[in-house]
Amino acid sequence: MDFRKRIIIMVAVLALLLPVTVYADWGDYDVTYVPYYSTYEYTVTEGDPMYVVLCDVSVSLRTYPTMSSDIVTQVPVGECVTFISDVGNGYLYVDYNGLDGFILADYLDYYEPQTYVSRYGWIVNVDYSASLRSLPSTDSMVYVQIPAGSMVKDISYANDMFYRVTYDGITGYVLQYLVDTESVG
Repeated sequence: MDFRKRIIIMVAVLALLLPVTVYADWGDYDVTYVPYYSTYEYTVTEGDPMYVVLCDVSVSLRTYPTMSSDIVTQVPVGECVTFISDVGNGYLYVDYNGLDGFILADYLDYYEPQTYVSRYGWIVNVDYSASLRSLPSTDSMVYVQIPAGSMVKDISYANDMFYRVTYDGITGYVLQYLVDTESVG
């Protein structure tokens, strides 16, 4: 093998093994993409899961890594996103259910929050129905009404007021006092 081929192979191997930094210019936004993110507790790389933490309801997934950029969607507390890269200014570039954007790193953690409450529960303390909501907030959109006495599944804490539940294949949020997990047989 000649010297030129060896150099090409060595460069190709190094490119695969070493982290790559890519620079992007979006007008007013100069961004550095680094395919890993490290804290003193963990390091994540592209494709790793991260979880929304340290907020009451949700965090904003933004179009650019700045507080003044447009919001793509809200990502509820406890939800999983997929890490893509660290952009170097406090924001991480992530994927959430097929939507990509930027979330402040302070609101993401590698460790999944331990929020499990019960596998099953029943809707109580209402005359007719309870609202299954899009976010853990009484101001959020209502997906569907859950009739009194109906069973909900996969119950976990969302925040101090709401459980995350699944009803009839739809996952959303219900006020905690409307879900009985104690009498589950």
